[in-house]
Amino acid sequence: MVSGSYTCRMILQPTHENIQRAAEVLRNGGVVAVPTETVYGLAARIDQPAAIEEIFRRKGRPRDNPLIVHVAAVEQAYDLTNEHGKQLINAFAARFWPGPLTLVLQASRLVTSYVTAGLDTVAVRMPRHPVFLELINAVGCPVAAPSANISGKPSPTIAEHVETDFGNNVLVLDGGPCEIGLESTVVHVSNGIVHVLRPGVVTAEELATLALDVVEQADSPIVVDVARSPGMKYRHYAPQAHVVLCKTADELRAACQHDIAHTVALVPAYMLEQFSGLQVRALQQQTFYEELRRADALQTRLIVVLCDQSITAQNALYNRIQRASGIEGKGQ
Repeated sequence: MVSGSYTCRMILQPTHENIQRAAEVLRNGGVVAVPTETVYGLAARIDQPAAIEEIFRRKGRPRDNPLIVHVAAVEQAYDLTNEHGKQLINAFAARFWPGPLTLVLQASRLVTSYVTAGLDTVAVRMPRHPVFLELINAVGCPVAAPSANISGKPSPTIAEHVETDFGNNVLVLDGGPCEIGLESTVVHVSNGIVHVLRPGVVTAEELATLALDVVEQADSPIVVDVARSPGMKYRHYAPQAHVVLCKTADELRAACQHDIAHTVALVPAYMLEQFSGLQVRALQQQTFYEELRRADALQTRLIVVLCDQSITAQNALYNRIQRASGIEGKGQ
């Protein structure tokens, strides 16, 4: 009998049979972990309040932190919003869906407050990962799916990360390493202006190709009073180790000397050969969260991150580095 709890290792290959098995868990009011092109998500049907509550419970997620709803078709997204929201979906979906862009829209009555955290808006996206799309179609209903990690920890980018956080009682569909490795861009359109609430690989420059004005989050007044996007109100993506940012190689070397045996340095890949004698790893978007988790597994006390111009120019990656260190910088 299929249920929402398991006592054996439950990382499964994404065969048609296993996807149907996961769909049955969701139909029965359970939760499953799913691969996306961004990070792995912990999914539940949006019409199952008890299952949505289970997501919050398992993650230790604050109840005022809204969830992203994932759809497999534009028509599913239409049901979640009003006429104006449908117009926005049409404008953005033609260019960016399926893909790593989340739209914050006016919520319809079909969207429970469990998903929206009591707000009048809902965050929606159509993922690009074929396994997740097949699962949504098999369920026949949109699913809410925040990252499949304990809240605050680095997001999972491989199936084993999910198992590390939740043990063996969550079914995980193993879609391999996530293609992107960072969460989606989240935008809200107000008075014809696109407000970037969370940066991602869909950039402000790309959004501007829709002939709309784009405002990055640091300059956006819409986020001052309420957090309409996940990842805005609380410290996120943080390892157990303390994270320190440096601008130059000399700063990094000096920071590592304080406790060199328990320090890991993350540097741009082209600089790896410059730091002999240090525990040094490549700093890149797809594997950033994996490196944070690896450092914790090694009981590292300090992670020193070299953020030169090649890194600060990557807005989404730099945003996550800042959040991991607790810095409230641009795009926070």
